[in-house]
Amino acid sequence: MAGGNVRVGLAVSGGADSTALMVLMAELRATHGFDAVVLHVDHGLRRDSAADAAFVKRLAASLGLPYHALRTKVVRRRGESIEMAARRVRLGFFAQCMKRLRLDCIATGHQMEDVAETFLMRLARASGADGLAGLKPVSFVDGIVFIRPLLNVHGGALRDFLRSRGISWREDSTNADTSIPRNRVRHVVLPFLVRELDPNIVEHICRSACYLREGLRPCSNRPVAPSVKNHVQRGGNEASAPCFALEVSRGVGYEKEPQAIGRLPARAWMDADALRGRTLAVRKWRAGDWMRPCGFSHRRKLQDIFVTAKTPPDMRHGLPLVADAETDEVLWIPGYRVSESVKVASPDAPSVVFRLYEDDLRQKEMEQKR
Repeated sequence: MAGGNVRVGLAVSGGADSTALMVLMAELRATHGFDAVVLHVDHGLRRDSAADAAFVKRLAASLGLPYHALRTKVVRRRGESIEMAARRVRLGFFAQCMKRLRLDCIATGHQMEDVAETFLMRLARASGADGLAGLKPVSFVDGIVFIRPLLNVHGGALRDFLRSRGISWREDSTNADTSIPRNRVRHVVLPFLVRELDPNIVEHICRSACYLREGLRPCSNRPVAPSVKNHVQRGGNEASAPCFALEVSRGVGYEKEPQAIGRLPARAWMDADALRGRTLAVRKWRAGDWMRPCGFSHRRKLQDIFVTAKTPPDMRHGLPLVADAETDEVLWIPGYRVSESVKVASPDAPSVVFRLYEDDLRQKEMEQKR
């Protein structure tokens, strides 16, 4: 938001992961320059759900965080499972909060085990690469910007963190029900793989999911500041390859600036409504990639765009791209124009702002670790 801090909604159920997210973000907000608001949904599906809400409200107050909640009774529509109906209700509440509270994004407490569970469940359904990549650090769902800053943190580490602060959390009694597929993976399948195949299977699955996202480097074991940064490594010599950081925020309208592929920092504005329902991927160039650049009436292969712009080969292969994860349409080449399909409709239309730059600090950290 122009003229103020980034405003982050924290989706907190009261479980250990989301409680740890709330405590971490409360501790980081002053030093990292963002405001945080706690969001809680009481779905009315369990007898103790009101106690969960009361717990979250008390803890938010003790941390000095504003609290906003929805209490409802989830009703399934035709063809919906109860989980799908609950998700629909949550998304509706989050969308309202994004607008009413002027939030820039919503953070969730998903962590490493969630990534591994999702990977295994989708593997069982023969999902493709994007499905197996699973939970992403940043995604857009129905116009909502979701960030997941804890994807490279173990659930056990989050519980240890809460214990070190003397903070409890709520346990959902349904989490022990192994008739639910995800719970069966969590309590039966993953422990079996850890015991019988590889004690580090969770980390290795998460690494594979990261590889499938083509270039996204795993986050460090600490939350990411909400101007969200996803590190992307450029191809070439591992020892000298620079890192990139991508910041995502909300804005209004657009700006025009000189275009030069690969000239950083680079910024792009995409229409918030046009992104509604899309899942975005940050990845490297693939053979056959295409886009319909803003102002063009037809598609162009990225190969042709790079040749016309005289973009050096090493830059072509190393520069991160923002693409639609479902259709593979490239939406932005940094330093070049965005896709016609996501151009901002007018100077006063809501937009999502992307800023890519070389992250010198991250590069130094990597070099020190070597």
